[in-house]
Amino acid sequence: MPGHQNCVSVQRVVSLDVERFLSFRAGGLTSNAESFRVGCEDDRVLGRDYWRERLDRDYVVAAVSDNDAWIGIGGFSRLVGHRLMHKGLIWGMFVTEEARGLGAADAIMDALVAHARTHVRQLQLTVMGDNSRAIAFYERHGFRRYGIEPDSVRLGDAYADEALMWRIVGVVDP
Repeated sequence: MPGHQNCVSVQRVVSLDVERFLSFRAGGLTSNAESFRVGCEDDRVLGRDYWRERLDRDYVVAAVSDNDAWIGIGGFSRLVGHRLMHKGLIWGMFVTEEARGLGAADAIMDALVAHARTHVRQLQLTVMGDNSRAIAFYERHGFRRYGIEPDSVRLGDAYADEALMWRIVGVVDP
C-alpha cells in the first residue's frame, strides 16, 4: 500500500523482547482466537525459555508505530534437514484491529520475504481456510494455495480447515 507505511517501521524481535512479544502475541491469540491454530494455553505450555530460543533462532519482526507501539508481528523459520532446508515458514502474523489498513502487515511481510530471499528458495504458510481477508493478503504477496487440510484445527467441539500456501522467493541453493 504505497503511502501508508510512512508511520510504520519494522524492527527485529529478539530474546530480550520475550515479555513484550508474549504479551502482544497473547492479545492477538485472545482477540482473534478463531484466526490461529494455537492458543494462549499452548504458549504457556511451551514456556518463556522456548520463546527466548525461538526469537533468537528465527527471524521475527514487529511493526512499530511512530509512537513506538507494536502494532503487528510476524516470523520466519527455516525448515531443518538437508532435504528441506530450501524451504521456510511464515508464522504468527498478526496486526492489531486498529492498525489494519495502515500498511503494517505489508511492512512485516516485505521484511520477512526480504530476509527469506537470502536464506531459502521458497516459503510456506498455513491460514485458517475461512479467513478470506488473510488469504487475499497472502495472495497479494505472491502466495498461492496448493491445498486444503480438512479438519486441521480443533476448536472446542468443532473442526476447521486450513489453507496451505506457498511462493518462490529466490533461487538460493542453501
